[in-house]
Amino acid sequence: MAPGFLAVFSEPGKQVTLEEFQDWYNNEHVPLRLNYLLSFLTGARFSASDGKLPTWLAVYDIDDTATFQHESYTRLRANRSPREGDLVKRLELLDRRTYELSYDSGESQKASSFKSAYPTKVIVTYGITFEDGQIKGWIAEVEGKLSSMDGWIRTRAYLCIDNLKTGVGVPEGSEAQKVPKYLIIHEVTSAGVLEHGEVTGALSAPGIEEVRTWELYRAYPCVAQGNLGAPSA
Repeated sequence: MAPGFLAVFSEPGKQVTLEEFQDWYNNEHVPLRLNYLLSFLTGARFSASDGKLPTWLAVYDIDDTATFQHESYTRLRANRSPREGDLVKRLELLDRRTYELSYDSGESQKASSFKSAYPTKVIVTYGITFEDGQIKGWIAEVEGKLSSMDGWIRTRAYLCIDNLKTGVGVPEGSEAQKVPKYLIIHEVTSAGVLEHGEVTGALSAPGIEEVRTWELYRAYPCVAQGNLGAPSA
């Protein structure tokens, strides 16, 4: 199986205070995964820096897409605590998307991506629906342009294999559940890199949706990294 990835876009909304939301995420939701499951290799949360909604994004590198069906993981949602169950019902949005890795430019010495030591501070995300075979052309463009930029750290592309949007702000019907086929994540050293011509050109290409910029809120230590006793960034 391919390496997996989990991205969760979320918005507290009017029925959940930011303090309650952060306490739940930091002290219950994240620890239940990163403190016990070796399959969760990294975990980090980002806040929106572009003024758009949703405001929050959580990302996790997963060892294998098979983990998404494993009982050690599925039971966490099936057996939510009363507190979590109540809070999730009141959120404006919880947009959970699972992926398999399609492309990775490789680790960089500039940052450790989503690990808690030297994590990437800024990411750009967007969705795109490639037809069969188009991903190869996109990869060639990335390797030929972005890889030469000083402020560029890493790029990964993920194929969506499952998704679910819940929350009081989510309309009923299948249309509201649609998401782009691929998620692209560009890691950069600073927001200023986004002004580079190669980046702005890539972000305005035909078919791109949901272009977002994010700043690191926190990268979490985890049992898979063997650093739970270490302070996170």
